[in-house]
Amino acid sequence: MAQPEHPTRYVDTAIALQQAVASLKPAPEIFLDLEADSLHHYHAKICLLQVYAGAEVYLIDTLVGLDLTPLLAEMAAKPLVFHGGDYDLRMLYQEHGFRPQAVFDTMIAAQLLGSTAFGLASLVQERYGQTLNKDHQKADWSKRPLPEELRAYASQDTLYLPGLKSWLVEELQTKGRLAWHEQACQALIKATAKIKEIDEEDEPWRVHGSAKLYPRQLALLKSLWTIREKEAQTRDLPSFKICPSELLLRMATAMPAEGRPETWPSLPSRWDEGFRKRIQDAVEISLTLKPSEWPLRKPAPKRLTPYPNPDLLQKLRDIRDAKAQEIALEPSLLATRATLTAAALTGCRQPEAIRNAVHWLPWQEQLLLPDWLKAGQSQKPSIDD
Repeated sequence: MAQPEHPTRYVDTAIALQQAVASLKPAPEIFLDLEADSLHHYHAKICLLQVYAGAEVYLIDTLVGLDLTPLLAEMAAKPLVFHGGDYDLRMLYQEHGFRPQAVFDTMIAAQLLGSTAFGLASLVQERYGQTLNKDHQKADWSKRPLPEELRAYASQDTLYLPGLKSWLVEELQTKGRLAWHEQACQALIKATAKIKEIDEEDEPWRVHGSAKLYPRQLALLKSLWTIREKEAQTRDLPSFKICPSELLLRMATAMPAEGRPETWPSLPSRWDEGFRKRIQDAVEISLTLKPSEWPLRKPAPKRLTPYPNPDLLQKLRDIRDAKAQEIALEPSLLATRATLTAAALTGCRQPEAIRNAVHWLPWQEQLLLPDWLKAGQSQKPSIDD
């Protein structure tokens, strides 16, 4: 299939945006993508919206102070077509409180059709025989003026969505899975309309692997993490570009139970003297802390309640895997490991108990619930029941 034609307009003025919004009004749906700068800045932000409708691609510059209210209203009034829209929808909600009425996610559609290569590039190659240029995946989209090669790159992600959507809808209808997709997309809208609340007990400095450290080491880790975050904010860079958490962990691990560390991980040569000194100061300060000032180790998380029957989980997994093989679907799309565990903990004897535990979609319930109930009801009750 030939590559679609696509006039492209760069929108960075109020007049151009007004014209773009006007051209979107007759369109029955809007094909959307966005570019953010999470790889280059401490706080990620949307840098570009790629909107395809009416046979034109509009590259809307979101960093020049335009009032996006009319555009967002138009987007909310029509179905949106994304590929892998989870991150995009979360960013739009976080920055603008935006919630769509309906979405069609081409990645979810491909997954529900049993595709194991469901990336946009793979689908475009399969459908169009075209190879997408992915050289700019890690580009800094906050730079202005935006280079021509990035504008061309940005337009391609929405360009193929109309054809992909038509093809995928036809395939979903043929397999009787269009309703599955509609349910998954409604769940996507609900899941992405959230901003993570900061728990007072949440301690982000406890990086992965820190649970094994003893209190004196935790004190140093907390100091190092705080210095790293302040530096990242000051320089407006992602934390990992200042110092990876793995290095913080190695430095903290080098702290002995008593006295000074005999050896120390080598520090990156790219660190300037000011940052290097702040890191060294953090070490010296942590050496002077009293045990009462050290963070406590967190207790190991409580293990889940034992399964009512030791082989129930395996039976549920076998049922899921057999059904997934029968319909040529990735097993985890039918039920994740967490879903299997939650269902097994109920004993699988009462439908409502399973529904409350797993919160699955209607199509998943239809495929699994009857056989899971049979598996649970065939088990002999345990002393815990």
